[in-house]
Amino acid sequence: MLKHYRVIDLTDEKGFLCGKILGDLGADVIKVEKPSGDPARRIGPFYNNTPDPEKSLHWFAFNSSKRGITLNLETSEGQEIFRKLSDGADVVIESFPPGYMQRLGLGYSELSASNPRLIMTSITPFGQTGPYKDDKASDITLLAMSGLMRINGDSDKPPLRMCLDQSYYLASAHAAVGTFLAFHHRVTSGEGQHVDVSIYECAVRANYREPVRWEHEKALGHRMGNLFPWGRIPRCQLWPCKDGYVTWMIMPENPKATRAFIEWIEEEGKVGTWKGVKDDASLLKLTQDDLSSLEGMIGKFISTHTIEELETASVTKGLLLSPVNNVDGVAKDENLVSRGYWKEIEHPELGVAITYPGFTFLSDGVENRIRFRAPLIGEHNQEIYGEELGFTKEMISTLTKRGVI
Repeated sequence: MLKHYRVIDLTDEKGFLCGKILGDLGADVIKVEKPSGDPARRIGPFYNNTPDPEKSLHWFAFNSSKRGITLNLETSEGQEIFRKLSDGADVVIESFPPGYMQRLGLGYSELSASNPRLIMTSITPFGQTGPYKDDKASDITLLAMSGLMRINGDSDKPPLRMCLDQSYYLASAHAAVGTFLAFHHRVTSGEGQHVDVSIYECAVRANYREPVRWEHEKALGHRMGNLFPWGRIPRCQLWPCKDGYVTWMIMPENPKATRAFIEWIEEEGKVGTWKGVKDDASLLKLTQDDLSSLEGMIGKFISTHTIEELETASVTKGLLLSPVNNVDGVAKDENLVSRGYWKEIEHPELGVAITYPGFTFLSDGVENRIRFRAPLIGEHNQEIYGEELGFTKEMISTLTKRGVI
């Protein structure tokens, strides 16, 4: 899809995924690092639990399908080299604080003066404008400010941050979409543009339910832990079983699955004090006491069965139940395997092939796959500086010794 486009990736963790998405779609993404290597290479876990900047699994995951060079943007020579790179690029992705690129003479206005078709996508905590634009923020800060943390966790405990840097991944995905829209604009106008992505705004957008609820009901939601706030009575959705957890919920709006579950319990003679649901209408009239009684019975029943037994029954009886998979379960899922979701990517320097998750959709005629592993530090310096920009080996050696590349 993007095989004729070149992307220069200056991002840190806040924007890694954006460049990876474009790379997986065929773009020639060049990841630019400091001569000493990107600090994100120190993020664990590491291959074989060996801390090493060339073995970070985090780096592997978010920088595959990219080539890599080193360049010191703080030097005048480095800035001049970057201008040459940007003149031949379609997109520059960056996640520096607002104003940083301008101070280096590498802002959008400066770069687009010599390359009017250039698209610059900037990913920052609060965007390029506004009262917060110069403030620093981490993932946990942004999730807290967005309201997502307030609704995550148990009601009697403090709010919880989602695992990993979810706000960064949200922003990267939005940044990729914004870049695609800028491509579309360029096709019709011939001009590039500056795409300004606020991670905070992306996180607020992900909290799609609570702002709407406040607008219409003037009521604030609250953390409900394992309960799902659907309808007038919250319902349990996570259940422990013999060897793990499954997710299932009583749905009066879809009574067939609930009745099927009760019938299965009755077949095994374990109905207890609950005598079943007479008809669909009775499900819609459940009181909190009725629901608690029914969930108590179903919970005891589920706890006596394995994930495999419950999953098999769900398929044969139409229970709409699903196992809560661990990573091993996801890796072995037959649907993902049959669709070729997992990809083996060679790491010659490690002497192994590592399994990676594939792209999120299949489409005829569209290249969307991990093409190669993440780059080593400065791996493509000779290829890009020498073969593509025409630097001699002596020039590259001198620039390396002086810390420019």
